[in-house]
Amino acid sequence: MIPYGLTQEQFVRRYRRWLDKASAKLIAELRALFAAPLPSAVTSAEVQIFLGEEGRDAPGAWVYFGGANKKVDHGDASIFPGRSLEIPLGLGVTPDFDDRYFEGDEFPGLDLQADALKAWFAECWWKAGGWAYALPAEVAVHDDFGDGERIILTERRQPAA
Repeated sequence: MIPYGLTQEQFVRRYRRWLDKASAKLIAELRALFAAPLPSAVTSAEVQIFLGEEGRDAPGAWVYFGGANKKVDHGDASIFPGRSLEIPLGLGVTPDFDDRYFEGDEFPGLDLQADALKAWFAECWWKAGGWAYALPAEVAVHDDFGDGERIILTERRQPAA
């Protein structure tokens, strides 16, 4: 158990150390994703990070592919508009922080986790070569935990509406 009493900076450093242990695994997963063929109908990718139950369960990440004529086909393993894929983060057991980091308004544990996760994921994406990915892509934390901002993952941008 990580006792209550860490500053926000100490909390983030402790959480980030845990994330960094899984960086090589995530980078390998992302490289495999980047190598998958992309049909021209797919025009964008959005990564959503899902926090575990009140910060205690391991988080997850999914990539959602956009484009015209979205479909749902659980039997098709290819990438197509409407396809969603889980990205294994390889994190394992979440550090056992005292419950007070996540309860009430005194300590913003979930928001701190959200921002650390989003930044870590973006760094791994870029280290895997994702800045040059063929699609415009962004990452956000589901339900807008943290600062609620998205991080742009690629040099390609969505066309202006």
